[in-house]
Amino acid sequence: MKTLYLISISCLLLIGCQATVNTVENEQKTMQVEAVDTSKVSTDAFLKNRLEVVAVNKKELADGLLKVQVTARNIRTGFWAQVSSWFMGDNPYQIAYRFTWLDIDGMQVNTATSTWIPLTVVPGDTVRLNAISPNSRCKDFTLSIRENDAARG
Repeated sequence: MKTLYLISISCLLLIGCQATVNTVENEQKTMQVEAVDTSKVSTDAFLKNRLEVVAVNKKELADGLLKVQVTARNIRTGFWAQVSSWFMGDNPYQIAYRFTWLDIDGMQVNTATSTWIPLTVVPGDTVRLNAISPNSRCKDFTLSIRENDAARG
């Protein structure tokens, strides 16, 4: 009985010692942005329950270019989630993302910037994926996020 008690206390101490992430935000935001529906962001099956899209914002700049910021958070932060991620070899997550630019008619604009960009996402961390359209013909976008298999190799 005493052993069970010690094991229970040890588990509670391990859970209580879990590191948390504190974030601070600027109270007065100077950029006026337009909130965008999160359906413009697609993820693969691996990231569906691991990465949560918090916000999608866009703004048209004075020269006609489109500025986009997608905020995502790694939601697997609990002790057991981190232990299982460690055993699976996916902690921290290696992701890749790509912005695809669309013209006013919704047709894809092929650009040199439409490449997969690798990124590491630490448990509990919030990442911001930023992009500026390559030309003024780009009026909309989609964002694809996937597991970066090349980094796990």
